[in-house]
Amino acid sequence: MGTIRVISGAAVQKLFPLPLAMEAVETAYLQKHTGQGGVWPMVFHEFDPGHADLDIKSGHLEAEGIFGLKLVSWFGANPEQKLPALYGTSLICDLATGTPKAVLNAGPVTDLRTGAAGAIGAKYLARPDSRSLLMVGCGALSAYLAAATLLALPHLQQVTLVNPRHPAKAAQKLAAWEEKVKALLHDAGAHTTAAFSAAEDVEQAVGEADVILTATPARQPLLRREWVRPGTHISCMGADMDGKQELDPRILAHARVFGDDAGQCLRVGECQLAHAAGLLEALTGEMGAVIAGELPGRISDEDITVFDSTGIALQDLSSAAVILRRAEAQGEGHVVEL
Repeated sequence: MGTIRVISGAAVQKLFPLPLAMEAVETAYLQKHTGQGGVWPMVFHEFDPGHADLDIKSGHLEAEGIFGLKLVSWFGANPEQKLPALYGTSLICDLATGTPKAVLNAGPVTDLRTGAAGAIGAKYLARPDSRSLLMVGCGALSAYLAAATLLALPHLQQVTLVNPRHPAKAAQKLAAWEEKVKALLHDAGAHTTAAFSAAEDVEQAVGEADVILTATPARQPLLRREWVRPGTHISCMGADMDGKQELDPRILAHARVFGDDAGQCLRVGECQLAHAAGLLEALTGEMGAVIAGELPGRISDEDITVFDSTGIALQDLSSAAVILRRAEAQGEGHVVEL
């Protein structure tokens, strides 16, 4: 029956530093654009609405010769039982035969590829003279997003953390958060001289930022149109399910808006509610076309640009392909009989 390689979270972190994650995500966007990769319909199920759910994202990558899926489950009460609230598992199969090739702990993969995605939005859409980065949200993904963006835009001089719902928490978390960001950079063979700070006034912080990353579970706008100055770039990472929203829809109505998957962005992404309200007829385009040089991202220094990252299976598949190759070469993981 053959064998399958089981790759733990610790092995993933060893094999897959942020620079490789950024390369993998760019590859995924490009292969989607060129038709070498396909995204299949997303599955979402709520066991207990607001308390426990799962989603499955799947697809194929022809260039890698694989197809597969990532299943993420969230059970909000788990921490009370000293269990993680979130579990992620990826299954990778051979595209020619359907043979299972690997099972991966997708938790660290998700953190790394999501951080990479937000940074790639900034890399291709932010003003070249951007100096200040604002991270909206203090959750687990925020350090990965900030670190990857500092890799993509090493000239950034200021990094600000804000918690829009509980402003004082940003200052409480700042020291540990900065340490995590710098540790991720160290693992990537990089460092930053940017100054780190926390802000309590969200409006002021937004108005002073050149690049904004959002990663919250919000279902009401956190950023108002009048706060965002011309020339700002925003990478939106939080809206990945029906009804989630972080931006005032008026921001999208007056911006150049790009997504990872245009259809998915309009169905469940940051663009969903603006589109439903008639404020956004369609996205400007997909990130793969920008990376390929076939669609301009920013046209002027005055443009407000938005990257709506809903998360697509090709990011996980491209990442898994890199991890699997390195695991095979370095003898990482456990090979078991099917």
